[in-house]
Amino acid sequence: MGERVAELVSGVGKAARLVGGASLGALALQYVPSTVALGQWTPLRALPRGLCRWRGPADAGAVALTFDDGPHPEATPATLDALERLGLRATFFPLASKAHAHREIVEEMQRRGHQVETHGFRHLHHLVKRPRWVADDLRTACEVMGELGIMLTWYRPSYGQATAATLAAARRLGLQTVLWSSWGREWATERPGEVAARIGRRLDPGAIVLLHDSDAFGPPGMWEVGISALPAVAELLEERGLRAVTLDELVFGA
Repeated sequence: MGERVAELVSGVGKAARLVGGASLGALALQYVPSTVALGQWTPLRALPRGLCRWRGPADAGAVALTFDDGPHPEATPATLDALERLGLRATFFPLASKAHAHREIVEEMQRRGHQVETHGFRHLHHLVKRPRWVADDLRTACEVMGELGIMLTWYRPSYGQATAATLAAARRLGLQTVLWSSWGREWATERPGEVAARIGRRLDPGAIVLLHDSDAFGPPGMWEVGISALPAVAELLEERGLRAVTLDELVFGA
C-alpha cells in the first residue's frame, strides 16, 4: 500500500510539473486519477510545493472543520448559529455562483470569524471535463470571490476530484488545493450519531474535516443531520484536547 501511494504521489508531482508548460500535456494529464484517495485513507499530509493538502501539522493541537457547497439561505445561517453556540470556528468553501447570489451570507460568515475560500464556480466532475474548462471555472470563481472582497488561499474542487490539471490550474492562480482527512458523509445516513462517529475515527491532530452547509448535491435535509452531529463532534474535540480553528490557523498558525 505504501509503495502504491508513493508511486501515485510521484506521478501527480511529475504531472503537475509538466502541465505548467504544455497545453498538450495538460490534456493528457487530465486523466490522472483523482488524488482524494491519496490522503484520506493514508497518513499522507500534503504533496510537495503546496500542490495538495489533506491534513495540517500533527503537532497543531487543532483541527479544521470545513463546509462545502453553500451558501444556502436556510442551511448556512443554521450552521453558523450552531458553530457559535458550540464555540467552534470553521472554514467555508462556497460555490462562487451561489456566493454571488447570497453575498450577505458570505459577509456573515466572515463577521462571525470564519474563513471563506472557494469550491469553484460550478459543481461538476473534473474527471469528465477538459483542462481548459477546469481552469476557466476556477478563474471565474476567483474573479467572483474577489468582487466580494475575499482574498483566497485555498481551493477545494467539486467531489474532491483533483486531477493533475486541477492542481496545475490552482497553482497558476496562486491557490493551494485542499481536500480532507475525515468526513461526515451526511448524505449516507439520517443518524447524527453515525456522522459524529465517522468523523471521530480520524479526528486526530491536524485533521481536516469535511461537512456540508447545503443539500444541493445530496438528499434533502442532509445538512440538518450534519448540524445535529456537531455537539457530539465538539465533545470529541474536548475529550481529545483539540481546538477547531480556521484552515489558515491550522496550517500556518495564523
